[in-house]
Amino acid sequence: MDGRTMEEVLDNLNRRVDRIEQILPTLATKDDLRKAIAPLATKEEVRAEGERTRAHFDAVAERLEEQIRLLAEGLLSLTRQFEEFKAETNARFAEMDRRLARLEARYAER
Repeated sequence: MDGRTMEEVLDNLNRRVDRIEQILPTLATKDDLRKAIAPLATKEEVRAEGERTRAHFDAVAERLEEQIRLLAEGLLSLTRQFEEFKAETNARFAEMDRRLARLEARYAER
């Protein structure tokens, strides 16, 4: 290599080293990486939390199912009571209609 080529190679290396030196302070160190990774949960911790969440959800779902069952039973009871009331009311209206018809017939005879 002649002197000029050698000088170009050294200039090129200097520019590359300058760029590397500018980037180096922005890169994470081993300590930075350890600190960043430490708070992360392990697979076992994530799995255990998932199991706790599932157990809690199952308990909540069971309570909701029981409450829904009780509501359905109450609604069924109310529906039966309403149907009985409706039948009784209809029978009373029918009786009132008969009585009114008899009174109208008596009044019409006079």
